[in-house]
Amino acid sequence: MGARSKIRDLLKGKGRKGQGSGSSSLSAPVPGDQGGGGSSLSVPVPGDVEGGGSSSVQSVEAPPSPTTAEASVFSATTVSSAGGTDTTDPWARAYKEVEERERELMADYRKHLVSLLPSEAAASSDLSSLPIELIVQTLLEDRNKKQWRVSLLGKDVLVREQVERLVKFFLWSDGFVKQAVSAQPYAALAWSGVSLLLPLLTSGTTQNTAMLEGFNAIGDFQVYWQICEKKHLGPPPHQLDHHQLIASLVRLYSYMIEYQARVVCHLSKAQLSRAWHDATSSNDWAGMITKIETLDKRCRDLIPLLVVGEVEKETVGELRSMQETRWILDEIRRIAEASGRQTREIYEDQKQSSLLQDLASAFGDRSSSNDKCLAPGNRGSGVEDYKNFNPPRVPQTCEWFFNDDRFRKWRCSGASSLLWVSAGPGCGKSVLSRALIDDKLLSNDATTSNICYFFFKDGDDRRMDITNALCAILHQLFLQDNSKRLIQIALDRHKIHGKSLFESFSELWGILESCAKSPDAGEIVCLLDALDECNKDGRDTFLRRLKSFYDQAADRIPESPPSKLKFLITSRPYDDLVASFGTFSGTAEYYMRFDGDDMSDDINNDINRVIDAKIPEIAGSFTEKDQRAIARRLKGTEHRTYLWLYLVLDIIVQNRAEYSRRPDMEALLSDLPSEVSRAYEKILSRSRNQLKTATLLKIVLAAVRPLSLEETNIALALALAKQSITSEEALGSELWPTDSFRTTVTNLCGLFISVYDSKLYLIHQTAREFLLHNEPQGRWQGRFNSPQSHRVLSRSCVRFLLLLDVNGAAFKADYEAATEAAYKSDFLTGEYRAKYARVLPYGRPFLSYSALYWRLHFRSHDTGTSEEDLKDARELCRVSTQRPKLFGLFLFHEEWKFWVRLELYELPWSTQCCGLHNNK
Repeated sequence: MGARSKIRDLLKGKGRKGQGSGSSSLSAPVPGDQGGGGSSLSVPVPGDVEGGGSSSVQSVEAPPSPTTAEASVFSATTVSSAGGTDTTDPWARAYKEVEERERELMADYRKHLVSLLPSEAAASSDLSSLPIELIVQTLLEDRNKKQWRVSLLGKDVLVREQVERLVKFFLWSDGFVKQAVSAQPYAALAWSGVSLLLPLLTSGTTQNTAMLEGFNAIGDFQVYWQICEKKHLGPPPHQLDHHQLIASLVRLYSYMIEYQARVVCHLSKAQLSRAWHDATSSNDWAGMITKIETLDKRCRDLIPLLVVGEVEKETVGELRSMQETRWILDEIRRIAEASGRQTREIYEDQKQSSLLQDLASAFGDRSSSNDKCLAPGNRGSGVEDYKNFNPPRVPQTCEWFFNDDRFRKWRCSGASSLLWVSAGPGCGKSVLSRALIDDKLLSNDATTSNICYFFFKDGDDRRMDITNALCAILHQLFLQDNSKRLIQIALDRHKIHGKSLFESFSELWGILESCAKSPDAGEIVCLLDALDECNKDGRDTFLRRLKSFYDQAADRIPESPPSKLKFLITSRPYDDLVASFGTFSGTAEYYMRFDGDDMSDDINNDINRVIDAKIPEIAGSFTEKDQRAIARRLKGTEHRTYLWLYLVLDIIVQNRAEYSRRPDMEALLSDLPSEVSRAYEKILSRSRNQLKTATLLKIVLAAVRPLSLEETNIALALALAKQSITSEEALGSELWPTDSFRTTVTNLCGLFISVYDSKLYLIHQTAREFLLHNEPQGRWQGRFNSPQSHRVLSRSCVRFLLLLDVNGAAFKADYEAATEAAYKSDFLTGEYRAKYARVLPYGRPFLSYSALYWRLHFRSHDTGTSEEDLKDARELCRVSTQRPKLFGLFLFHEEWKFWVRLELYELPWSTQCCGLHNNK
């Protein structure tokens, strides 16, 4: 294995733990750090293909430059601005050597360099003696004057990948070039090679991937030998006998300069004396790099092994810093967004746009009914809402995870890989997941990665289904695909399977696999949060297919290109999940587990940071001394979690007006719950109407999907009605005012129920477990069960549907609208009922939910179904009314056919429907 390959493997995490932790003076610090004010680096975007168009500009602060001593490792080196060289500078000697070896090439290279100078300087320049300092200064000025530009928009993933690496080197090395220009101008010119190359990479240029890969290899060699020079080849105390090594380095550097010159002349429009573009093929570029690698190995053989190890370790750290430094990644993303790489074009083809809309409908994206899901940059409101339901992280938290070697190894991996993050309830897994997405930390590839995610949620059928998760992932992937070629894979399957495609896990997974293996895909990174809240059958099927995929990846023929399908999955460490993920452990190359329960100290420290950040916000009326006392009390809780802290802080907020005196504050501290269950008990105990609170909790527990505020208002009013409500007008008088019902929910349940996007959610999965606990304790824990909760919601649904005036104009209009929508959507293929839940929102938001799910709730009753409930159900299903026709429009394919039979043959009510035993 070559030295460069070895370093690449270390960068990808194949080395020993901590291998990449080395540091050197070449690190590009974040702007604003101590040690220099930094200068503004203007990064323009290409205007047109051939140049001359206007460019929009993005700006970023360049990192502080290293000291002159760091930039110049040979303190005796002096170079004349007229071009004379000092023989102690290996870069100057190397330039002279390549000039003697390749006279014609270097003559053209000199002409290109001189052409970069201002017209007056170029006219007075003697080509036989280049003003190197002036050329490098011009290149530096051109950066700030927006004279370089590069397109990251190209559809070829391999080219984009190489260009992104070049831009990272360009941004990262800026400070070094500025300092080296006066002390080592020939070294500065070699380090400015990317500055010469980038302006030549237009979309009209033949961009040979092997050529660009070789140019990036030169950058890796430069980093390695710069570190070696600084540490081991300078003046005392470095005592290595380096005369032979310097001679070998001069030869190595000369071939690196020659490679840069050949690339520049190959791409330059000048082509002043020779058609260099015809002189080099892909094999020639690879051959030149092989030659350079051979010379590099000879130089390394002259260094003691201990020194080689130290330099390699530090080089890995520098190259990793180059790939991971946030300001560099952020700047590249800004360039890419402005140049159009991440501007999601609207899919104009009808088949493509219909496919995207159907995918969005499957996972509950509210924008699927219009063009929002196809608009540039829109990820889909559904997945975005699911993510943003979780709070953002507090600054400086989660850093222990971001810096962990396991996460960094997974992120740097160039092949398919899996990272499972497990931790107990309330430890901040979903907050971490949101941070990874919001802070763009899931990949170091800014232009070739596709980031997709899905947040599972217990209690919401759409967010518990693995096929819905795959639909969301594919929807995001296709919107990010700049080539528009990946969607064709799904269109081919859609042509065969129709809309049943969106219900088939096997077919959806096959599409994702095919996309991952496509050369157009780049890196596909999927984050699945809270997999434990996915339906068990679905997650078991998913994990089996995932295991099969990674087994195939491990058995891949080395010569075949690797797929880059990477998963980061979070969940609780349930026994069945531990067992399933345990089957992955046989191939450590692609699977890692991050057990959050082993990081309790780090999590506790993060919780303490949250406490320090939140206490001034919620206890501002207390004295500083009292605030510190509250913080100490919270930090002193032994088994604290994020969820516990969130609940306790809410208790303090809700009661702070009552605790203005120090004795009251001390009573508050002594009374704070030490466990999540006790916090839940305390929150619910604040309700002044236990009956309404219990009824509302039952409705939320039983709901198939999160109900809106309007739907909940109707359901709760019907459930609490002491007398029969006989008309929609009468129902209206029983409802809470729309603009205050949210406050009503808060007064009844406090923080136990969260309202997000006008929908009601239990605050956490543990809240459901608390209410349904099989060991009742206190007033609320274990108070409910599923059958009794379904009974309450069933009664509300049935009573609402009985209010419909089947002979009224409104009912007929709704029925006609629903019929038209059903036929237009090719309803008989069995599309998801969730889509039809949006067909009839006309002023009666509870209608679609009731029509869809009343039978489910009725069948899930406890055994104590009253005769009144049975009577209402029979009346609802009486075929002589028009109601069954309307319900049928909301049901699946088989259920639709059943209603048609009832209508055509006027069959009596049977035991097939709702399990009723009286056919009257």
